[in-house]
Amino acid sequence: MSMLDARTLAAQLRHPHGEAALAVGESMNRSNGELNRAAITLLAVAPGEQVLEIGPGNAAYAPLLLQADGSRYLGIELSTAMVDAGNHHLAGAGLADRAALRHGDAHALPVADASVDAALAVNTLYFWPNLAPVLGELARVLCRGGRLCLAFGDAGFMRSLPFAADFQLHELDAVELALRVSGFNVSAWRSHRETATGNDGQSRDKHFHLLLAHRR
Repeated sequence: MSMLDARTLAAQLRHPHGEAALAVGESMNRSNGELNRAAITLLAVAPGEQVLEIGPGNAAYAPLLLQADGSRYLGIELSTAMVDAGNHHLAGAGLADRAALRHGDAHALPVADASVDAALAVNTLYFWPNLAPVLGELARVLCRGGRLCLAFGDAGFMRSLPFAADFQLHELDAVELALRVSGFNVSAWRSHRETATGNDGQSRDKHFHLLLAHRR
């Protein structure tokens, strides 16, 4: 990962592919671990719920979303390499009967209307130039009262990352407004901060937002 230039790294984070795909997936798991766990805690999956994750990579954190009895998981992932790796991981964890990854795009989710109880998207907003179409799709597939947790980097922090130069950065208030317009009520906000060493070897103070919203 440290050998990739900023533009190549950005393209891999958007869509892991080729020989670097598996390494990119593992690197994302390491760098996003604390944020994923915070988002999963906030989402609080209940027994029997159907969970949808957008852009789960190789589904490393799916087992944490499946701790509630009878819960079920579907991950929608743009990268076919991650779909294959994720389904292999889920099978190895004995979860193939309750969980699966499927190739797809968040702008046109291959999911039935009102069939999801809880949805999660961690560090994926940067690849949605316009929030409305994706949030509209999430509103479509979530049942009334269903929950959506969005976790994303603070725009000011993200501007300090060389590989994020071409990302679409969304301010917190803009995301909250887009959620309301798309049929959600924002019910909780959390600030998540951590210090970590990046792929360039520099130590950075990382700042993320977590939003929990309910489908009206």
